Amino acid sequence: MTPERVAAIAKALGHPARIRILRQFDQCVPHNAGEIFDGCDLAQSTVSEHLRILREAEILFARKDGPRTWYCVRRSVLHTFARAMEDLAVEPVLRHARSAG
Repeated sequence: MTPERVAAIAKALGHPARIRILRQFDQCVPHNAGEIFDGCDLAQSTVSEHLRILREAEILFARKDGPRTWYCVRRSVLHTFARAMEDLAVEPVLRHARSAG
């Protein structure tokens, strides 16, 4: 994962409302926009903006189904991001040993 990609994901995750939105996906099932709006204590337009940011960072993907939009978390993106963060936290000696092995 490039430093630019890590930074883009970190920026998208950098708002408490976006974390609250992602926590609604505690089960691996798609949520429609109405369900997400209902789970937030924010205006629909504000939630829509947060969803857009999460989509642009490729943390969420959206699928149109007639008048509804269904959202799902790309957990693989979050896992890769978490590994990148872990690599930053590891001592340099350990990081070198990981990359050599």
